[in-house]
Amino acid sequence: MKNKSIIRAALATAFGLVLSGGVSAQQQFVFGFSQPNMEHPYRVLGTSQARAWAAQNPSVQLVLADGRRDSAVQMQTIEDLLSRKVNVIVMSPNDSTALAPVVDLIRKAGVPIVNFDRRLAVPDDKIAAYIGSDDVEMGRMAARSIIEKMGTSGKIIQLEGNPGASGTINRKKGFEEIVSKYPNIKIVSYVANFRLHEAVAIMEDALTAHRDLKAVYGHNDSMAMGAVKVLDEKKINGVTIVGIDGGEEGCQGVRSGKMYASVYYPTLMPKTLEIALAVAKGLPVPKITMLETPLINAKTVEQICKK
Repeated sequence: MKNKSIIRAALATAFGLVLSGGVSAQQQFVFGFSQPNMEHPYRVLGTSQARAWAAQNPSVQLVLADGRRDSAVQMQTIEDLLSRKVNVIVMSPNDSTALAPVVDLIRKAGVPIVNFDRRLAVPDDKIAAYIGSDDVEMGRMAARSIIEKMGTSGKIIQLEGNPGASGTINRKKGFEEIVSKYPNIKIVSYVANFRLHEAVAIMEDALTAHRDLKAVYGHNDSMAMGAVKVLDEKKINGVTIVGIDGGEEGCQGVRSGKMYASVYYPTLMPKTLEIALAVAKGLPVPKITMLETPLINAKTVEQICKK
């Protein structure tokens, strides 16, 4: 646990308020919206979509909380949200296990939890609803795509996301499940925490030892594009690069031919907030909602990325 004074300093900039409908008399529900960070393009887009939804829904006041890539900070921001008497906590955890203890605190306050994206490491009966996609299958799709292009032998560098995040764990699991069927493929893994600049630094070092690589798999497009940057600078061609997210950077990567493919991962907005509103009203909702994740490649990029 980091020093509490550091956490308090971080909390000073961790919150934002979105008022929907303009005047408080119209507001019936307050949602605490907790993201693990608000700097990554995927999070920026999802938060922007949440703001837009709130602006169109006068019955909801949205209080945004930035976990700043720190589980302790995110836990503190959630405690603060509870002190603001929110009606629902809508959250994606920085670390699926590290944030699990806050669930009991939220439930003790009598506030339902709508968990999206990264799953909390708690039984399903402790949350009102989960909204996400199948990260294991996304990893499998990425593996199949790479093998389709690269073939059944060679070395793949895997750039992993945040340790402990369910997306990292499951995207790795699905990918390695498929690759394990091919004994002549070797995976070399590095942790780049879903960040472009970390992927750049890692790839610069990794290429010294693994100049013979044939593919790169990034758990998100930012890391995949970090690999693209380094390979371009070193004038290394013919490396198959596949990522996950299918946001603007992934779509541009596929359009340009720099990336072979990306697995589209929806931001889950506004679906998550629609379910949260139903929960706040006491209406029945599905315990688990899973959205589709199509493959973006040269054949599908214009159809999927036109959104």
